[in-house]
Amino acid sequence: MANETDNSTATRAAGGKFAGLLRNPAALRLVGSLFVLEIGSAMTTVGLPLLVMQRYGLGLEVGFTLAARFLPNILLGALAGQIVDRYDPRRVAMLAALGSGLVVALFPLTTAMWQIQLLALAIGVGYMFSFPATMALRPQVIPEGSELEGNGLIVMAERIPKLIGPALAGPIAAGLGIGWLFCAEAATAVAAAALLLRLPLSERPAAETPSAASAPGAPEARAARPGPAGLRWLAAWARALAGGARELVHMVKDDGRLSSLTVTAFTYMVALGLGRTFLAAYSLEEFEGVPAMLGYLLAAMGLGGACGALLTARLRGWNQGWVYILGNALEGVCWIALIWTGSWVVALALLFVAGVFESIASVVYFAEVQKRLPAQLTGKYYATLVPLSDVFLVGGTVAGGLLVGVAGVAWSAALVGLAMAVPVLLLISRLVPEKRLPAAPAAAPVAADEVLS
Repeated sequence: MANETDNSTATRAAGGKFAGLLRNPAALRLVGSLFVLEIGSAMTTVGLPLLVMQRYGLGLEVGFTLAARFLPNILLGALAGQIVDRYDPRRVAMLAALGSGLVVALFPLTTAMWQIQLLALAIGVGYMFSFPATMALRPQVIPEGSELEGNGLIVMAERIPKLIGPALAGPIAAGLGIGWLFCAEAATAVAAAALLLRLPLSERPAAETPSAASAPGAPEARAARPGPAGLRWLAAWARALAGGARELVHMVKDDGRLSSLTVTAFTYMVALGLGRTFLAAYSLEEFEGVPAMLGYLLAAMGLGGACGALLTARLRGWNQGWVYILGNALEGVCWIALIWTGSWVVALALLFVAGVFESIASVVYFAEVQKRLPAQLTGKYYATLVPLSDVFLVGGTVAGGLLVGVAGVAWSAALVGLAMAVPVLLLISRLVPEKRLPAAPAAAPVAADEVLS
């Protein structure tokens, strides 16, 4: 009876916090900005390969062009956190959105493959800054104690566009032409930047800004590094990546749950890379008679993700370490269960449920990181985490291609599920215990009328 009362109280509290966030103009602007930006990005995800294949046919160029969007973040993402932490993240997010919108609008004007690839790289640069900047804005708009509900809204704002964007892209491309897809993303980028205009500005102490002489690439630093320019650049990048990894360890080492969340984020990216390759082979081998089955499978996961983001707040009364463990482990079970189904209906249902669990685990991850990481390190954390995560994602994707060809679809599904479930199960002793969080320094709350001004 006591447990039922506690759960009922937690549910009412979650509903009240959701209602409070929906009355918070700053939170709505951040969520709305992310939502419209993701819709535009989803349309370009459809339009870019169509544009390349329509003009130049199939070939290695298509794969490289699509991969080019990830390269800036892998190579230089560790440096983006320095900029996000040094300057106001709102301005960084706005400039990244506007820059990406301008670049996307140029795609229909290109006349050569190298121009498309260069623009794809530029889009990757925008993403390299926009994601850590958006993450750094969360503590400004999500009140303390509402991390679960706030991050649930953010994850939902990321998942729903993955359904809406492709659904809008089809009629636009068919009726108006592929070029209008890029114009649509340019418009959403402007709208996303406009929604950020009235977010509260953060004040950065002058002491946080390093001098120009100590900045990477300063004349003194360049003079102190002999050797060919290419080798110096490669060495500098290797040092930045290694230094970012060391800094990430330093940021999370004193909190067992935070460090375990970070480690399992990397292992999950390996599983995600494996899963992408597996799903393509699975849809062709198991459901050859169902056209576009891969799209249906991905849509089922997207729909499940949107539902899971809304459900997470109802688990507020649970130990969040257990919620994270169960989310990852049960998602892994859903992937393994695909081995034994020959029905496309069951496969869609399993991936819908997998999407629910994936979204629940993602919300808990973001909420726990936000609660445990000092606000001034948020941008640096994500700018360091994301490039390293992309390395693991690429590694998993490459390994998936080899695995499916050698081991077959069934063993690939098993490995995807195990890669999701085993790491969190091995880290139960670090994920479950609650760590007493240090008291946050007192700060003057931002009133609603101040946000609107």
